[in-house]
Amino acid sequence: MSSLDDLELELRKLPGVKAAGFDEREDMLLVQLHLGDKVDAPEHPVPIDASRIVARHIEERTAVEIVRWRAIPTPSAAAPVAPAVDLPAPPPAPAAAPAPAPAPAPATDVTGEASEGRRARLLAVLAFPDTDELEVHLILDGRRTIGRSSSSNGLLGAVEATLGAVRELGASFEPTPLWARELDSDEDERTVVAVALGGVVSDAPNDYGIAAGASPIDAAARSTLDALNRRLAQVL
Repeated sequence: MSSLDDLELELRKLPGVKAAGFDEREDMLLVQLHLGDKVDAPEHPVPIDASRIVARHIEERTAVEIVRWRAIPTPSAAAPVAPAVDLPAPPPAPAAAPAPAPAPAPATDVTGEASEGRRARLLAVLAFPDTDELEVHLILDGRRTIGRSSSSNGLLGAVEATLGAVRELGASFEPTPLWARELDSDEDERTVVAVALGGVVSDAPNDYGIAAGASPIDAAARSTLDALNRRLAQVL
């Protein structure tokens, strides 16, 4: 445990590192670093420096995962007003054009739900094995929430933490995580996880979600949002 503590302290000294987490598995140690915007320098790239630091501290097989945080752009300031100048009188205005037809209503699916709606986005999934904590960070319309669970619960812990962050957004339902399963995928290096939620709507079938992520807990959080986002668009 002391080696992980020393490793975390050294990793946090790298430029731009906001958080460091570890996920110990049977065959490897997953090291996850969360970085802010524009932190890499050509002569000192953070992924390479982090890999060298991990290699000095850990003898077992390891993988270093980099998660970059993106700043939310703020509305640009209003354009300056040009100074007034004397202009010739404008020509007579043409006859008014007929009023445009009213815009069509948003498209709906067979259930009557709007095809476009407000959707919560995943900012980060952080695991802290030394304190048995797992955090899921969400954002919706500029509002950020955090859900927490036990990292030792694995995929279900990520589902529970995501549901906690969703409740903080103001959702009125109380889903129950039924199961979360990692699926085989040979197409790329990402992990694919499927989840099932019950009790989202009383007397309704279970809700299911599936998504790919950089790690199993990241994919589990994304799958939970995939199962809930259409419901969230209705209640938020």
